[in-house]
This record gives sequence, C-alpha cells and structure tokens, in this order.
Amino acid sequence: MSAWRVYVVPAGVLQSLMIGGGYGTGREITEYFSRFGFSGGLLGLAVVAVCFAVLLILSFEFARLYHAYDYRRFFRALLGRGWIAFELMYLVMFSLVLAVVAAASASLVEEYLHWPGPVGIAILLLLVVLFAFYGRESVTRVLAYKALFLCAVFLTYFLVVLHRSSVLMGAQFSRHEILSGWAFAALRYTLYSSVVIPAMLFATTAIQTRRQAVISGMVCALVAVVPAALLHISFGAGYPQVLMHPIPLYWMVSSLNLPILTVTYLAVLFGSLFDVGIGFVQSVNERLDGRSLERHGRPITRTNRAAIASLCVVSSGALSQLGIMALIAQGYGTMAYGFLLFFVGPLLTIGVYRMARPPLRAIAGAIEEQ
Repeated sequence: MSAWRVYVVPAGVLQSLMIGGGYGTGREITEYFSRFGFSGGLLGLAVVAVCFAVLLILSFEFARLYHAYDYRRFFRALLGRGWIAFELMYLVMFSLVLAVVAAASASLVEEYLHWPGPVGIAILLLLVVLFAFYGRESVTRVLAYKALFLCAVFLTYFLVVLHRSSVLMGAQFSRHEILSGWAFAALRYTLYSSVVIPAMLFATTAIQTRRQAVISGMVCALVAVVPAALLHISFGAGYPQVLMHPIPLYWMVSSLNLPILTVTYLAVLFGSLFDVGIGFVQSVNERLDGRSLERHGRPITRTNRAAIASLCVVSSGALSQLGIMALIAQGYGTMAYGFLLFFVGPLLTIGVYRMARPPLRAIAGAIEEQ
C-alpha cells in the first residue's frame, strides 16, 4: 500500500490531468509535436520527458521538505511574498485549462450525440461539483484508479492502428522528417504543462524520503509522456490530414470503423475531461483549505467546495466559446512564459538552493513525519 501511494497514485493523478487537458483530444500532440514531422515530434517528446522528470523530482522533494502540498504553501516557501504573482497566473491558466475541457465536452456532444454543446458543459459541471463536495480522498481515488482504465483504452487504440496501418506509420518513420521549431515547441509545451505539478501535489503526501521523491518523479514523467508518444506515432497513419481536426484523436478512432472502440473512447475522453476539471478544482480547494486551517483551525466546508467548483466551471464555460484550437495554440503558448518566470526559473534556482539548505523547521517536520 505504501508503494501504491508513493509511486502509483501520483503518477495516476498526473496522467489523468495531462490526458484530460490535451492528450485525450490529441490537439496538444498535433500542435506541439506532430506538425514538426514524425522524427521531430519524437525528439520533442524526449526533451519533454527529461525536463518533466527534473521538475517533478525537484517539486516533490521541495514539497516534502516544506510540507507544502497545496500550491499556496509551495509558492510561499519558494517565492516568499512574491507567491501572489504565481497565484494570479495560476488562476488564469486554471481558467484556460477548464475552458479547453469545456470546449472539448461541447464538441463531443455536438459531433457525436448531436446535442447542444451547453449540455456537455452542464453534465461536466454536475460531476465536478459532486466530487468536489466530497473532498481530497474521493478525488485522489477516482483519478488514480481511472488512470489504469485510460491506459488500457489508449493502448488498445494504438495496437489496432499499429495492426492496420503499420506500413503508413513505417513510411513516416523512414522519412526522418524534422521541421524547424521542434525544440522551441517542446520547451513551450513543458513550460505551460508544468501547471499540472502544483495542481497534483495533494497526491504526494505519502512521499517521505528524498529517494522516494526521485523515483516517484521519474515514474511520473515516464507515465505522463508515454501516452503522448504513442498518440504521436499513431498519428503517422493519418498524417498530414490529422493536423487539421479540432479533436484529432476522435477523427483517428472513428476512422477505424469500430463502434465499440469509438463509444469506449468517447466515454473515456469525457471521463478524462472530468478528471482534469476536478483535479484543478481540487487544487484550488486545497489552497483555500490551507488558508482556513491557518486562520480558523478548520478546513472549508463541503458546501463551500461545491460552490467554488460551480463558479470555476461556469466561468470557464463562458471562456470556452473561443474554441479549443485557439485556446490551446494561443492561450497555452502565451502562458508558457509566465510559468518560466514564476515557477520553473525559481524552482531551478531558489528552490535548489533552499533544498540544499532547508530551514530547521522543515528538517524537524520531515523527521517527525517519518
């Protein structure tokens, strides 16, 4: 059980957040990897894997030393009074991610069920509010176990595509196409995707040693990037047409003419959209819980959790009207620079320094926990 909570739960939560935000639709893969060629995309994903491993290891260890399992405590320890600047940027990115989720939900119900788009947003709202009401344990359990099912569905899809279109995929590989800009795109993707790290720190409370933080960070990075690599490889069967679709993975799955797989994928995609929605909402609730405990000695109520979730999803639903392609290409890309300034840069400099020389209260707290 200890190994499960230290290595599997953080990886499952991280993967759920990343799949819902972009892997589930495939739009992030085409925007930041596949459009640079088959080999260019693979090189970009390798860069992301290494960078993510470093950021996750440092974040997990910093959170362990400073007992900072919500983003408020984490950035107060990292940035001091400057933490409020990160919070403002985080809330903007939080709104963008939820807007992408809402836009994808609306597109799904319109294209497949032929229902009005707002119906998809309404269903998502109800689910997020319900699980936010029950708090951390229910959220962590759902995200961790659902990740296993997500992996099974995506692996099935990949194997079917590989069986049917291995020649097309092999032809793309043999071209060794590497278009300029792949490295910059991979770094931008890493920077803005780092938003999921502060959002999933609530799942790392079981990490008790530096060795566990290192291994867990490496496992999380691998689990996060492998699905993206498999999707990118599978898109070789539909390249370059796949680049033009708002939800390219849906286009690929439906082209296989396997109704069972299509229905299962749609169910999993909607589930993954819910995952990222509840994951980010939970991170905000954790931040407010920490503030309430400091000031009043008790966490926020379940009713308040549900109210916060409602406000977040409704506001992001309005933002989703911009469309999923514009939100990912322009909104996500712009936020990358903010995360470099307020998260990645400080973590690699101030964070490393403070982990090398943690305050006595952090060391005492770590010993007490063990």
